[in-house]
Amino acid sequence: MNSLADIRDRIHSKAENYFTLEYRKRDPKDWRMFYGATDALLDASMAASAYDKAVKSDPAVDLLVCYGFLQALYIQQDAVWTLSRSIGLDWHPNNDPKIREIRDLRNRLTGHPAFAEKSRQLSSAIIEYHGVSSSDFSGHIYFDTSTKRVTVHVQTILKDNESQLAIQMLKIEAAMDEQERKFRSEQSKKPFSDLFGTGFDYLMQRLRPELDDEGRVVQASTHVTMIRDRINALRQELTDRGLESQAFTHELSAIIDGLKLIDKMIANSDRSATSQNEIDIVCDGFGVNMNKLRERITELDKKLNTSIP
Repeated sequence: MNSLADIRDRIHSKAENYFTLEYRKRDPKDWRMFYGATDALLDASMAASAYDKAVKSDPAVDLLVCYGFLQALYIQQDAVWTLSRSIGLDWHPNNDPKIREIRDLRNRLTGHPAFAEKSRQLSSAIIEYHGVSSSDFSGHIYFDTSTKRVTVHVQTILKDNESQLAIQMLKIEAAMDEQERKFRSEQSKKPFSDLFGTGFDYLMQRLRPELDDEGRVVQASTHVTMIRDRINALRQELTDRGLESQAFTHELSAIIDGLKLIDKMIANSDRSATSQNEIDIVCDGFGVNMNKLRERITELDKKLNTSIP
């Protein structure tokens, strides 16, 4: 379960479920880099693994396949490099000897850049287009005073590249886990559900006015204000703690609008049976929306209390 593909899938899944990787709380540049790199890693791995299917015994096509394979290896490396930077890890593909060797081979055989990173020695190169097979291809690298023939064993070099990159990907995953672990530990100390604690159920029970009882009408109006204060406090708490989310936008707006409507109906009521029926219906609907909000807040607290393995 620790292949490059497996780790990439885990990281992508965690990115969709970790609070610390939610895009509203991250620098937009880092967020775009992170998700762009996970997609590039998937695409490059798919492309590199399709090498044997792409070779057609057509020199022009096969040359393109060889260049494409080498570039796919490079994209894999750069994707992991980008992921490292976006998470705050100081790592470069050249830090690993095997990856640096593969990187230098790609640079030499594709001629880009002319000064490859490994030795800064000027070179040019060709790929032997008549010697391309579904399992390997060869090339000649020309230096100032010598020539070097190299053979790229596709599956071997792909495996080496992905195995070494997987080591860094595990470090990226560990850093993500640690960041999320610290965030949840801190946030779980103060559950959002506490705002629905002391006396809130009573506020909800006595929110429905009995229009023929003036005392109950005044009590209901008072409870509208008190519930609104709790909801505004919840909304501010979510914002202050970096957990405001579109997931709560509808529920919060429905509650605030519902309170406005109840307040308005109480103020404009003619105390008739019809008015009582209408406000009963609105209060029932308000209760449904409040229960939805409370359920979502309970889920949020539960997730913040869920440990990171």
